Amino acid sequence: MTTPSRLPQRPPPGVQAALLTALVVGFILLGIQLWLLTVALDRYLAGDGEDGWLLAVFSGLVFLGGLGALYVLRKLPTLR
Repeated sequence: MTTPSRLPQRPPPGVQAALLTALVVGFILLGIQLWLLTVALDRYLAGDGEDGWLLAVFSGLVFLGGLGALYVLRKLPTLR
């Protein structure tokens, strides 16, 4: 006796779009964060340490925004 093959289930509507959007936003945030860190290091090495630390703090805020996006993505419905 053969068992029927299970058809692959499709994700709920909107999940693929949300994941793609999160991926694109993640790449943009990564680019912004790397740019901020580069400018902060440049400012620090130029002797303007105060400006560099402020930019590094902004980079940390971008990182926290990425963690927030990851938290939201984990709350999306999953297939079971």
